Amino acid sequence: MAQLDIKWQAPEYQYHEKDVSWYWISIIIAALVIGFSIWEKNFLFGLFVVIAEMLFIVWGSRVPRTVNFEATDTTLTIDEHKTYAFKDFETMSVDDLESDLVELVFIFRAKLKTPLKILFPADRLAEFRTALKPTLREIPYEPTMLDSIEKILRF
Repeated sequence: MAQLDIKWQAPEYQYHEKDVSWYWISIIIAALVIGFSIWEKNFLFGLFVVIAEMLFIVWGSRVPRTVNFEATDTTLTIDEHKTYAFKDFETMSVDDLESDLVELVFIFRAKLKTPLKILFPADRLAEFRTALKPTLREIPYEPTMLDSIEKILRF
């Protein structure tokens, strides 16, 4: 097995810059849905849409923080607080983000856990793949419906 000891920094998620029109379109759609909920006399749903829209705007404008990562032969450490053993992952996939970063998607052996997605420098991907090949099986990346929606919404 190739020796693996890679340290890098990356944003905690891929950020898309949003202009004023993104916010206005979001607010207009939310207002239409709120209007429909009032017409249907479903005020609880209207309240839910108001809260959801506020969160959508706040989270959409939040810039990701920079996270420190370290990968060794057996573990993946995130910000020195969370450590995952590679044996806990069933497979790994790589999603090309059309930038200098790629998204590594780790699927856990435990079926009820959501996949772990981290950003990784594209120029060091070959080194990472070579070192993990004996330990972790790589499969082609298949985006989920939520991934597609996030890409369309630039969220």
